[in-house]
Amino acid sequence: MYRHDRWLCHWCDKPVIFAQVLKYLEKELKASSGYSGEQLCYYNKNWRRTDAPLLDLLGAEIDHIDGNKANNDPKNLATSCHKCNIEKGAAKPEEWNKRHKKKPIKSKYGEPKYWDGLSSLFVMLAQRHPAEVTTDEKGWLRALAGRSAMVAPLS
Repeated sequence: MYRHDRWLCHWCDKPVIFAQVLKYLEKELKASSGYSGEQLCYYNKNWRRTDAPLLDLLGAEIDHIDGNKANNDPKNLATSCHKCNIEKGAAKPEEWNKRHKKKPIKSKYGEPKYWDGLSSLFVMLAQRHPAEVTTDEKGWLRALAGRSAMVAPLS
């Protein structure tokens, strides 16, 4: 789903971040720098704003478009940032679109062409820390490492 949506939120068009990469990035920075201070505020398994502000806003999630969590048809699933997914809740698209006005992102250079939500970085860092990879993350590794996580350029 993330690749299909080019790692952009379906609701606000902002780039999203693959959450697990921040967990390993924090581990890597601590290990390579000898950092022994408190948490770096990159990752929190509960995505708390105090401990992971990027995830609280831009963490990649799969959202049910019609709000029905029982309907897992791929046509009913979309990439969402954490903020939009929380705000939308179970609202139907018609309800959500009435209250949420999509603001176009103004960029001098246009839409990102090769954004992968940092998923390629996740693959690299998780392979460096194999003892720490969870069962769910092993599934992500199989899905992402088998083929490039990068998206094709937009035409």
